[in-house]
Amino acid sequence: MLRPYAAVLALSVAACGGSGASAVAPSAVSASMVHSCGDADRVHHHELDPNEPGETVAMVPCAKSGADDYSGVVHVESESDGLHVTIDATDDDFNEGVFGSDLKGRDAVLVYPKGRGAKAVEVDLTRTKSGYHGQKVISYDELDSLNDEGAKVEVGVFDHDDGAAAHEELHVQVTVSAGESCEKAIDENPQVIDGNAQGPGVPDLTDDQLAGPVQSSTFFSKCPLSDSAHANICVAVKEGVPLGVSVRVSPTNKGVAACIDRATRKLRWPANAKLDVVHQTF
Repeated sequence: MLRPYAAVLALSVAACGGSGASAVAPSAVSASMVHSCGDADRVHHHELDPNEPGETVAMVPCAKSGADDYSGVVHVESESDGLHVTIDATDDDFNEGVFGSDLKGRDAVLVYPKGRGAKAVEVDLTRTKSGYHGQKVISYDELDSLNDEGAKVEVGVFDHDDGAAAHEELHVQVTVSAGESCEKAIDENPQVIDGNAQGPGVPDLTDDQLAGPVQSSTFFSKCPLSDSAHANICVAVKEGVPLGVSVRVSPTNKGVAACIDRATRKLRWPANAKLDVVHQTF
């Protein structure tokens, strides 16, 4: 059964912005969100799908001091090799030369693949006409579990405002998930035996019907599973659709597992009210 994966992907964050926005081109987001603020407590959700790259857009919360001088747009996208994190920011203090031309000395952007408090990865920044731009690809293997609630990723923006004694760290929180796992779907759908039921009822699906959609690896032909690797797939199926999927690839490769997971969720079986569990190994 395929194992669903979760990861931080395609996220666009605007520092000091309003409520979250839908996926929009970076330039359009930057122009519309300048000097606005996001909700500091909001947790954004990104659905991981390397087969169909998507983008999540979020606003960076306002700084407690100098909240009117900075706005940033962070884009997180799902790619075959990992999460592509991009930030475009406008900073009046920097543009006005308050801190000179030392970009690295005044602002910084860090990505925490496993949440705040864990190891961080710094995003290299380059100066632009209005502020700065930066981007970084985070490997799926650097993320925690991609199932169910997903991996919790944070983007930390360090903004040094005019008159402030130190940098203030503004955080955008994102969970990345491929969907419900096979195991959780089984737990949430216990088998119920109705002793009052009369008649034969709807027949169970046959082994051939259950195995049919995953009989060959054709359905995930776009996923780069190497000849030396193995994939164990678990699918919880009800009413013809996967309720939960878990995929484990050996040697571990969360990117490939996520790819197979999404392909598995697109499969369909004959409809049946009973929960069936399908296991397949390639």
